[in-house]
Amino acid sequence: MAETANISQVANKIANDIFKVFFWEMHSQQDTNFECVSEDHKTEKEAQKATHPGDVVFHYTDPYLNKRVYLHTDLKSYKKSTLQATKIRESLKSLAMTVECASVSDSWRKKFLPIDHEVYEVRGLLFVANHDGKAADKFSPLLGGISKANIPVAKGQTLHVLGPAEITSLYSIATDIKLAISDKKLSPLYRFFYPDLTLWKRHTTDDQRIGATIEMLLSPYFIIKHPAIIEDGNSILRSGSVVYYSRAGATVDEFVYLLDSLSRYQLVNSRESIRILVFKPERSPELKNNFEKAKHRYCSMWGFEGDRAAEVHAISIDAISQIAPNYSPDEIGWRL
Repeated sequence: MAETANISQVANKIANDIFKVFFWEMHSQQDTNFECVSEDHKTEKEAQKATHPGDVVFHYTDPYLNKRVYLHTDLKSYKKSTLQATKIRESLKSLAMTVECASVSDSWRKKFLPIDHEVYEVRGLLFVANHDGKAADKFSPLLGGISKANIPVAKGQTLHVLGPAEITSLYSIATDIKLAISDKKLSPLYRFFYPDLTLWKRHTTDDQRIGATIEMLLSPYFIIKHPAIIEDGNSILRSGSVVYYSRAGATVDEFVYLLDSLSRYQLVNSRESIRILVFKPERSPELKNNFEKAKHRYCSMWGFEGDRAAEVHAISIDAISQIAPNYSPDEIGWRL
């Protein structure tokens, strides 16, 4: 019972600290097993698996796939001295088998699927926190050294991994969004912007407030659209866009590409503001100067003058604070 309570506390804390801001929903069923339905799934001692674990299941609607995505999540926390490639590999192997079963299991559907006949997809999410704050640089090399051939991911199945660096970034962004709303620099009615892509068309309306997909959160940048804030007839904040940018800003070219993307999405205009917020901790000291150069180069490339150039030059850039979460196992409990 203690472990169940601890996992529940962790899941709720993660959901409230991070994923609630990104409009992810969390299934109320937590830290529960479901039946294994594959004879090929074995324990480490080669015995037939009876069940698969599930710490928490997050879910959101993917506007491009037009289906609900369920992230069957395994919560882990390590300190630097206990973080090892073998543990990560075993966690991924277990999660791969779990997702394979979850995709076809009646037991999983009965526990976690709230709507019959819903179009959905089950994926795995390995959420690896570092509770001594010393392993952020250690995790990625360990993960990169694990051969994909050793992970039994079934055809058509997907596993996602959030390590300490990604968790810190998402926590920092979520905190920045909360503070911006509190300071009236962002409307609480913000939404995530999904443009039509070359190969993918969204199946939702422009103003629909749906969750940020995990692909969006891990992409080079993502965009939040927000309405104006009007109080007592006075404009406190213009409507516009906030762009969370994950690159270092070390080159002029990368910003020229970003400006071109924003223009292509028809976001650059005189009626709305655009703020770019960089969340990469190892950002370039020339970031702001490179961005100013990019604006001049972009306007020159397209022959923008007057009001059109002013719209581009009105785009601002800044960096957000990096805030590391402290999910301590001594305080709230984890699977180690």
